[in-house]
Amino acid sequence: MQTTCLSSGSWGCLGLLLLVTPAVAAQTTPAAVPPPPTATAQRVAVARLTFEGVIPEGLQDLFAQRLVQGLSAARFEVLRGTDVQQRLVGPNQPLASCQNAACYPAMAYVLGASYLITAHVAESNKTYTMVMEIINGRTGAVLASNRERCETCGVEEAGEKMGLAASALRERLEAVSRDPARIIIRSRPAGAAVVLDGRQTGVTPLDVELRGGPHHAQLYLANHDPLSRSFTVVGGVDEALDLDLVALPSKFPYRAAGWSALAGGAALLVAGIVAMSVDNEEIGCSEADKDVNGHCPWIRSTNWWAASMIGLGVAAATTGGFFLYLAPSTATAPATAAAGVAGTF
Repeated sequence: MQTTCLSSGSWGCLGLLLLVTPAVAAQTTPAAVPPPPTATAQRVAVARLTFEGVIPEGLQDLFAQRLVQGLSAARFEVLRGTDVQQRLVGPNQPLASCQNAACYPAMAYVLGASYLITAHVAESNKTYTMVMEIINGRTGAVLASNRERCETCGVEEAGEKMGLAASALRERLEAVSRDPARIIIRSRPAGAAVVLDGRQTGVTPLDVELRGGPHHAQLYLANHDPLSRSFTVVGGVDEALDLDLVALPSKFPYRAAGWSALAGGAALLVAGIVAMSVDNEEIGCSEADKDVNGHCPWIRSTNWWAASMIGLGVAAATTGGFFLYLAPSTATAPATAAAGVAGTF
């Protein structure tokens, strides 16, 4: 017989319970309250706790309690049953039954956890076998595991064994979380100065090693808005961080200059066409200056002027259109900086 806490509705077995069944409570002693997580604590979520064999519900609750207590430490925030259930609802509900590396990253993302914990307790003739695994929240890979066996154990002894196994797993989790990770910070455009955790670090693209946990990056580039981004590094997981910088709006009056250039170009085009139309026309003269055929001796030569004005008009109109294209739009909201984790490499 096998039961799963997340699917059977016994979500209380993943939280810290104040009461257990009388039979179990009579044999157990109060456990110490886990230390509160620090402001920079990484989140660890109990993704799955399953049972196999004859394990009463009260003992299941005790195992879940000791698991959470054993995992708790100042550097970790343990997300337990009720909290996990509240996050895995609606479109995220299918993740509650996740049991493989393909869906673990999605579950960790929804839970906001760097690491997931899975545990299985099997009972046979009062002998308990406990298997626990640490799952990398970014890749879904198993980082470490721990296996404990308690032969012919009573309730209290089995509960203590679960707590010891969870504590051993926590030590391995602490070791894993301290492993540095290689992080590449890139920006578009490149060449931005990077202030990482309050210290000037270099310019993008920047390749650094960071310890696991939360970090804060600030990017500065001339003629661009400063960008501030917080991110969490998972120990041992290499990643690339791609950031888009937003250019500051220019003070040049592109819109006014564009319309002025368009108007001037149109005027020049009209003048050029008029000049072309009067080319080779006679210039008025007195009767005394006319020849025997009645024509004045002088004619207008405006082709050069017409061509010049038409060329300048086309150039001015083109420049005006380009300026209007560069002018910031007044109908849309100002652009904001975009940032995202590109993925592992």
